[in-house]
Amino acid sequence: MSTQDKPSICIILFSGDLDKALSALALAWTAAGEGFSAHIFFTFWGLALLRKERGRDRNPLAHLFKLLLPVGPEKLGLSRMNFGGLGARMMNKLIRFRRTETVGQLLKMAMERHVHFIACQGTMEIIGLKKTELISYENLTVGDVTTFLQLAKEAQIQLFI
Repeated sequence: MSTQDKPSICIILFSGDLDKALSALALAWTAAGEGFSAHIFFTFWGLALLRKERGRDRNPLAHLFKLLLPVGPEKLGLSRMNFGGLGARMMNKLIRFRRTETVGQLLKMAMERHVHFIACQGTMEIIGLKKTELISYENLTVGDVTTFLQLAKEAQIQLFI
């Protein structure tokens, strides 16, 4: 995939925190609306946004990680002031009160603008995630670090969140 036809932005979403996911998705969605080719590389805890089911693993440690890693955008906590999930609930309440987009809505909006999602193959192998456990989306691929680096090398903007 070449990013030479139009400007591009590449974001690494390492975090599975609500506030950081909001930022990454808002940046990608806005950039795509401004004519950018937008790519998000979901790795480690960021993969939680792409999960649709918990799945099982024969390895007890991998199974434990799958149990602890949230499933989907609605289960994310805050990076600060989470207070056992209370902070995330308060933030989501504020988001609804201010009539702004939730993480789940921004994820769908990014998909509508054809933001390219790349699930980190290495992380998926480590914790035993399978592509069937991820959301269905035509612009979701599984790729490795080389995949991301190739895109980032040609991009005008690279961000790590």
